[in-house]
Amino acid sequence: LALYRPDTFEKLVYKEALKRLVNKKGYPSSILGYEYDPTYYVRGLHVDKNRGNILKLDRHKYVKVAYHGFEKLSKEERMELYSNARHEFTEPDFQCLDTLFSLPEAYLFSQMIAVKDSGEELQDKSFFEIWRDVRHSVDACHWSHEHLKKEVAKDPAQYIVRDPHLFESLRHLKRSGRKLFLLTNSFWEYTNVVMNYLWGNPPGVIDSQWQDIFDVIIAGSCKPGFFVNNRLQLYRVQNPQENRAALDIVDGLPDLSAKELLQEGKIFQGGNWENLHKMLEISSGSEILYVGDHMYSDVIRSKRDLGWRTMMVIPELLHEIDRMESPLAQREFKAIRELYFQRACKEDDINELSVKLADMEERGQDDEEGATQEDYRDALELVSEQLFETKTELRERIKSYHEMFHPIWGQLFKTGLQNSIFAQHVEKYACLYTSHASNFRFVSPSCSFRCMADLLPHDGLRRTVANPNARDRASTEP
Repeated sequence: LALYRPDTFEKLVYKEALKRLVNKKGYPSSILGYEYDPTYYVRGLHVDKNRGNILKLDRHKYVKVAYHGFEKLSKEERMELYSNARHEFTEPDFQCLDTLFSLPEAYLFSQMIAVKDSGEELQDKSFFEIWRDVRHSVDACHWSHEHLKKEVAKDPAQYIVRDPHLFESLRHLKRSGRKLFLLTNSFWEYTNVVMNYLWGNPPGVIDSQWQDIFDVIIAGSCKPGFFVNNRLQLYRVQNPQENRAALDIVDGLPDLSAKELLQEGKIFQGGNWENLHKMLEISSGSEILYVGDHMYSDVIRSKRDLGWRTMMVIPELLHEIDRMESPLAQREFKAIRELYFQRACKEDDINELSVKLADMEERGQDDEEGATQEDYRDALELVSEQLFETKTELRERIKSYHEMFHPIWGQLFKTGLQNSIFAQHVEKYACLYTSHASNFRFVSPSCSFRCMADLLPHDGLRRTVANPNARDRASTEP
């Protein structure tokens, strides 16, 4: 529900992590002057912790773009590192940048790689150790987030994008008879500040009006643990409007009905999915549509482990669609499709010429129409040169097309013209995806969403002749 501003919130996290690296990890104080570029990295990339590389993978887990720090690796370097052995690109050696909060740590990691490679500092640390230090420093900013919370609470508008249609959309769902719940990892005090801002209250004004929209509110949920550990303790938030609300353990959960559980209040902290299912009075995870923006902690775990229906919020989607629909991008994409067709035609020509030439050489004779073997060799050489030129132009066109989306990493959902691994995860785990949760207001709450037809390559083939067996049978009929 709350989308953070990358140029302010991520920069705040970045600066705090820098301080922790210097004060807690012994990094050189000179890095305190470093600055953060929120536009440099995108989601869906992978960190190679052992080599200090940032990678973009396609859906088949082939590395298509790779940087060491801020230095781009050549195709030959990529092939040598990642094509000779099969990698799964999972922990403990790799880390996926699957959330917008992970982008500052990737940028800081690249900066520290550059420091180490300069040969002046951090020579006693491996790339893996540098990643561990950076990750711990960034995580500490979020988990012991007293400073972050105070900064955001002072001026939420500086750090959070307020969607004016958010509560309009939630009311739209509420009026239809659906139950709404809020599930967040943020502790209650911070959640209350942020939700009051999203509700429209000015900084410092805290009330409970926004809470009427939700049937259940769970803060401090410790996702993804919430989805997998049914022994996590549930606490009730007492006096939720106070600056420091008290927490009481909820006892006797197995014996309480949903009505009994909620009659003393609907605001909780901690707990697990079984508690939520009981409060919502549901028996199957498929009765829930869960909206989140974190691929792993929100979408994958809830879908894979609980069978929840999922909707992923992808704010970058607006930028992607805007670029795709631009006249320049459409012209470029049309040219790329034409070049693909030309390449396929030339490959067919080469195959036909090669087969014919091999047959002539085997028979020791020229073509029946008078063309010599040398004529075929010349033709084969000419078409091969044309194919090389077509492939070169195609690579340049695809590169130019991707740079319209991002100058370094290209289109978020693609590598070349194939789906990226980020797109594959969206397709596999998100039942729906959209740029903002408030887009619910554009559809009826009773709308049934249906997926597009699944097609394999052969499904697109069109038969140009009838089945010969059927024709033969028809010809024998009297």
